[in-house]
Amino acid sequence: MGLFHEFVDDKDVRLIGVKAAGFGLDSGKHAATLRGKLDEDGQVIEPHSISAGLDYPGVGPEPSFLKDIGRAEYYSVTDEEALGVSFFFSFSSALNWPCLITQPSRLSRLEGIIPALETSYALAYLETLCPTLPNGTMVVVNCSGRGDKDLNTQSHPRPHYA
Repeated sequence: MGLFHEFVDDKDVRLIGVKAAGFGLDSGKHAATLRGKLDEDGQVIEPHSISAGLDYPGVGPEPSFLKDIGRAEYYSVTDEEALGVSFFFSFSSALNWPCLITQPSRLSRLEGIIPALETSYALAYLETLCPTLPNGTMVVVNCSGRGDKDLNTQSHPRPHYA
């Protein structure tokens, strides 16, 4: 539930969650639990995320409820997209927002924060979200964990299996 808790009753605030899409939702190798992780018998399918903190098939009752009643929106981002912003991105001249180029992340340069991989999924989704928002819209991102623990994963990511 995390950061959502304080804003649930404020209908002026959009609650947006970003889930780990692993190799993509169509691959079946993802951890976007709210996007379907059950087989035809209703059994949980083994999840996948490059982030150890998201590589599990669980979701809490509150986020599920908020999704079901339409109060929270959930989107997903692949491991490749998350890795692209977690430590390696630059600016797009068109959007003044991240592109996948090897440079320290915007968050690292501006705030001195190395985002954890868990947070990197949300940061990657900003590239999709921000161009759709009116000018002056405030966006709050919950930065959970420390990115220094993920530097080895970012330098040597798992291979991509087709």
